[in-house]
Amino acid sequence: MDYGKLDAPLASAVEEAARAPESRSLVVILRLTGAPSDREIARLREAGVEASSSAATVVTGVLSRRDVDELSEEPFVMSLSLSGRRRPMVGG
Repeated sequence: MDYGKLDAPLASAVEEAARAPESRSLVVILRLTGAPSDREIARLREAGVEASSSAATVVTGVLSRRDVDELSEEPFVMSLSLSGRRRPMVGG
């Protein structure tokens, strides 16, 4: 695993997920080095990433620890971040 591509919260979550490496429980944001090729889109989809457009350079997915490990080693993946919980905006 290339920990240099993981943000601190994701690195911690990956260590906690070590007991169940196949469980898809990590909501991850991936930043790509550029627009992905057809092969790269296929690889992302195989891992469970929502890669619907070849123009997208930021994609998300619900991944297992193993998926994070494998995608962190891909040269077209620049960084991976654990997605935070979204809350409704208050006020206006």
